[in-house]
Amino acid sequence: MNKLSFLLGEWEGTGWRMTQTGKREYTNVFEKVTCRLDCGLFIVEGLGVKTDSVTKESKTVHDAFGIIYHDAKTNSISMRAHTKDGITETVIEFLEEKLIRWNMDIPNGGKIRFTVDFKTANKWIEIGEFSRDGLNWMKFLETTLTKTRD
Repeated sequence: MNKLSFLLGEWEGTGWRMTQTGKREYTNVFEKVTCRLDCGLFIVEGLGVKTDSVTKESKTVHDAFGIIYHDAKTNSISMRAHTKDGITETVIEFLEEKLIRWNMDIPNGGKIRFTVDFKTANKWIEIGEFSRDGLNWMKFLETTLTKTRD
């Protein structure tokens, strides 16, 4: 779990995601990562909020709670993420130092993957991509966060 210590802290920034109609929807994004049980578990709380351009009302568009842990059965770092749409379990891959990725199958077909780059100090740069075939990927999300608290 020490390999992920760069995640710890509070983060905020902006991002966009592609809507079903193909438009970009811009959001304010907040992530809070804490550890428990002598940092054997990481708790990740994510929130994305957009402001309606007409009514100026805020609306939550992303609300997630995750637990990252060492899975002794597979000797991997795994994540269990909860959203209003359900629960996802996935393995976190280390592509390089401070560059991680996780993948998920979509129930109606296809895959999504999230790649997060922490190589720049105090920056969380994340992209989300979709693929129908697992070979060709299309970006549908991008977020840039800055660490606001350790």
